[in-house]
Amino acid sequence: MEFGEKTLSSEVIYEGSLLTLEKQTVEIFNGERANREIIHHAPAVGIIAIDEDQRLVLVKQFRKAIERPILEIPAGLVDPGEDFLAAAQRELEEETQLQAEDWQTLDKFYVSPGYLDEYLQIYSCRGLETVSNPRPQDADEHIEVFRLNLSEAKQAAASGEICDMKTIYAIQYLEKQLLKEGNHG
Repeated sequence: MEFGEKTLSSEVIYEGSLLTLEKQTVEIFNGERANREIIHHAPAVGIIAIDEDQRLVLVKQFRKAIERPILEIPAGLVDPGEDFLAAAQRELEEETQLQAEDWQTLDKFYVSPGYLDEYLQIYSCRGLETVSNPRPQDADEHIEVFRLNLSEAKQAAASGEICDMKTIYAIQYLEKQLLKEGNHG
């Protein structure tokens, strides 16, 4: 069986500052036609910042799509032409007023490729220091910063206060790192 779909037509339904919604008519493997709704989204970065006490640095902010505030790892969009690591460093500073000395590139993946082309690069960082003159938060963001150890983060995930996949990934990453270091958090 050959995989792939041939795009027969496409129409931009909505174009905003964050995303574009496109409706496509495609020809699928058996010659039939089908409709696809695709969201085009800028690439993004997520930052697993771990402090000297082996705690995750998290931000709490209101997420309109789910109508409630949640705890997440710092994250944000990569500006056009911006290097992914530079974007991660910028986002960490904007959201947490922290900089990190040691950066490691982790995984990269598509968030939900069934309908969304958002590409996410995850970094971990250590050696955190507070910035004396930090970049300001984005005007449309209200963010509170928290630090949770592994047990507290797992509890927050179990209660639903942490509910996004990049932050659940961060909890699993921290647990793996602590086990590797012989520390069980």
